[in-house]
This record gives sequence, structure tokens and C-alpha cells, in this order.
Amino acid sequence: MDTKKDQIVQIALKRFSHYGFNKTTMSEIAVDLNITKANLYYYYPDKNSLIKDVLIYISDDIVAKEYSILDQYDGDLLTVLFQLLELRAAYLKEYYVLHISENVEWIRGRGVGLVLEHMHYKEVEVMQELFKRAVARGEIALDNIDEAATSYMEVVKGLSLLRSVADVLSGMPNADNVDKILESQKRVTNFIFSNKVIVNTSL
Repeated sequence: MDTKKDQIVQIALKRFSHYGFNKTTMSEIAVDLNITKANLYYYYPDKNSLIKDVLIYISDDIVAKEYSILDQYDGDLLTVLFQLLELRAAYLKEYYVLHISENVEWIRGRGVGLVLEHMHYKEVEVMQELFKRAVARGEIALDNIDEAATSYMEVVKGLSLLRSVADVLSGMPNADNVDKILESQKRVTNFIFSNKVIVNTSL
């Protein structure tokens, strides 16, 4: 992404994260950038294309930080899983309005759904890598790492949606729900891995 587009994305992200995708206009973003709307349309022909780049920008930032956490793995899977959940919760709290917006049908119907699917696959890839390292370390035993990573992420994402569905339907964000989401995700993570899949590493 070139410097100008990067600047546009960051300015648009500020407005999107405050007002949501639907209530933000390209004219408002152009004013924030101190450029004409025509100039903005030169870089982004429509709001949909800008939304896609904003989502990709957030996703790339999260994934880079996730791999930094993953690289700290030293044989304590639960600790790393909790750190990854806490990282995503921090982003979710900061961009909770976007989380609500991305689950509204109008946004998925404009091609953004494909971007969201790609973001999900990147999340799964992080988990696959972590599980591979845990298996190689002898901390866990998994017959199918890819399936385990996919299933775990589906559970985590499902809990996130379950806890925020009322906000999605009402359109009224309540970022305090993120704490409840994180609590549920940690509880189910502990249930899945603690004393169940983790093997005796002292042998």
C-alpha cells in the first residue's frame, strides 16, 4: 500500500471505528483528510473498496502481533492461548463498532465477506502454527492439527458473536461486552486444553 493510501486508511479507520461503516460517508473522510472527494475517489472508487483495505490493515496488524506472541511459546500452551485471546480482546474493544458492523448483512453483501473469510483463515493459520509447535514440543497430542485449529477458532469466534448479538441487532455498541467475551473464551479454552489434551511433559 502506498503512502497516500495508507494515510487514507488510517484516517478512515478513525471515523469508521467511531461511527461505523454505514454512518460514515466518503465526503466526511475527504474532509478529515483535507482533500476533495474527487481526489479520494481517485484512490478509492467507492466506500466498499476502502472498507476492505481498512479491514486488511487491522488484520495484518493483529496477525503480526500474534506471531510475536507465538514466538514466545516455551512449552506453556495455555499461557500463549490466553495471551492471544487478550490481544484480540484489546483490538475488539478498540474497534467494537466495526465488529458489530461486520456482522450486519449489508456489509457482507458487498464483497467484504470474502475479506472477512480471508481474515478468519489467517487467524486459523496462527493457531495451526502454535499447535504444531506444541505437538513438536510434546505438550499436546493432536491427530489432525488443521482440524483442531479450525474447530478451536470457530468456537472462539462463535462465543464472540453470541455475546455481541444483541448489540448487532440493536446497532448500539456496548464495549463492556468484550470483557464477557474474553472471560467466556478463556473458560472454554481452559476446559478444552487443561488436563485433557495436554500430556505429561515430565516423561
